[in-house]
Amino acid sequence: MPRTLKDINVEVGTRIKEKRLAQKLTREELARLSGYTANFIQEVERGRSGLSSESIRALSMALKVSADSLLFGDAPEEFFYISQKLKAVPPQKREHILKIIEEAIACSQ
Repeated sequence: MPRTLKDINVEVGTRIKEKRLAQKLTREELARLSGYTANFIQEVERGRSGLSSESIRALSMALKVSADSLLFGDAPEEFFYISQKLKAVPPQKREHILKIIEEAIACSQ
């Protein structure tokens, strides 16, 4: 009986493969950089194998990308700008800013 693939494993595996190919790395090269086998990389990229936090960390470091980008995809560049700016805002004022952002998004739809 064929194994049912979990959507999250397929999504993460696809992102890993895209990032590997963008860097012109072979599976063998990524395996060497991450400390895993080429077979493991193949299983992950096909969504047949899930990842532990340790393997996500190793793969993100090997690919020189954030673990978030592997798990959730690349966020728009503005996301990082806003995130950095919000870190400097006191927590009690952050809520107010987030409400303004939510209202602006609602008005733009």
